[in-house]
Amino acid sequence: MSVRFGGIVALDRVSFVVAAGHIVGFIGPNGAGKTTMFNCLSRLYAFSEGRIAFEGRSLLETPPHGIAALGIGRTFQNLALFRTMSVLDNVRVGSHPLGHTDFLSNALKLPWTGREEQALADIAWELIEFLDLADVAHRRVADLPFEFTARDVALMMAG
Repeated sequence: MSVRFGGIVALDRVSFVVAAGHIVGFIGPNGAGKTTMFNCLSRLYAFSEGRIAFEGRSLLETPPHGIAALGIGRTFQNLALFRTMSVLDNVRVGSHPLGHTDFLSNALKLPWTGREEQALADIAWELIEFLDLADVAHRRVADLPFEFTARDVALMMAG
């Protein structure tokens, strides 16, 4: 894919393949196009030529708000965590794109919404256990050292 901003070429025929089940990161100097690439993958930017396919399907067929449901996520350098909430609750917030409840069902507290909330909590707990963070799961993010939150909570929210 290629991306141009006026006369500036941000990405010039970038191409890569990610194998199923792998997590990939981009490393490079400032101005290398990393953020532009992520903004294209998440459909925040349109690219001038090329295509992005995920599981054989063009991402252009998916609206930007549907990208997370495909399993594509990103984290940001500046974390926006809910500091007064626990580590577990921060991870649960990150799992909500997996849910299907709507505002009215939640407001009426229909039985199926509780079952879905429990399922999302189970997913969050699996991530906590996978990262060996059960000891701090119920602690407020604000009470943890920054090094912990930057490394571990971001990974969990990207889940």
